[in-house]
Amino acid sequence: MRQAPVRMLLALVTIFLLAGVHNATAKEADTIDELVAMFDDSKCAECHEEIYKEWQQSWHAKAVNSSLKGMRNFIAVGVAKEWNTKLTKDQVLKCLDCHAPAVNYASEKLAVEIGGLIVNAFENKDENAKKQLAKLNVGCLSCHNIKATAVARGLRGAPEKGVVYGPNGEDGDDFHKSIETPDLSRSVFCMQCHGVYKAPDGETIQCNTLSGSYQNSYISMGGSKTCQECHMKKGHLFPGGHDLDTVKEGLGFDVQFAQYQHLPGKIKGVKDAKKWVPSVVVTAFVENKTGHRVPDG
Repeated sequence: MRQAPVRMLLALVTIFLLAGVHNATAKEADTIDELVAMFDDSKCAECHEEIYKEWQQSWHAKAVNSSLKGMRNFIAVGVAKEWNTKLTKDQVLKCLDCHAPAVNYASEKLAVEIGGLIVNAFENKDENAKKQLAKLNVGCLSCHNIKATAVARGLRGAPEKGVVYGPNGEDGDDFHKSIETPDLSRSVFCMQCHGVYKAPDGETIQCNTLSGSYQNSYISMGGSKTCQECHMKKGHLFPGGHDLDTVKEGLGFDVQFAQYQHLPGKIKGVKDAKKWVPSVVVTAFVENKTGHRVPDG
């Protein structure tokens, strides 16, 4: 009976060693074009045309160029000046593991080059750098493959190459293998990036507090809606604070007016003349109907 735990431990060690060998020998891209080709999602449009068009209009489709300022500050100020640390792939991924998950499969050299492009694009307004960075984003396979199992990687394992993960699983599609992954329809999936990010080296990166306010001020008070229920009402547009309809739905607004006569004052140009001044007190009430802080992201 005592040998069972030993055998189990040896089996786990073997699995981790094999996983390490797989990761060490996994192909890494040396150019942005090669990296994009590894996760080419343009072919998704052949069967999912409407969804693909929605995604093209979303902020996920421009997740790098829309956030150049913050990422440049992290690289040029945080890493280079405050920490006095050499830029590495591990440091770059503290931004791009969320803003462009495919960079996980970039070579060390390419990842550092991408970090340099981010700084150059923001500081020098380099249009060529922006054009190259526009190729990187949160694409179809970012969610439906690269990050699909990351919520519980130790339980679900690494994503299989060429497999599409979704909440419905097998759909009889001959173009790709599909695997059911309930995590994609749960808030915890979105919270991987829209909240506190924990890097592999143990560092905690807090770009926003969205997941914290969602958990502590909404779920803990009895809220039950998931991120997807509100932010996928328009499909893969993922509307948020940039969408007027979503803002109207998430915020209640009420204005009350109280009229009164102000204390009499002098009439300009008329000696000893006084008049009562009509006045009004305006009280505005803004109600947060969302499941998190506003504004946030």
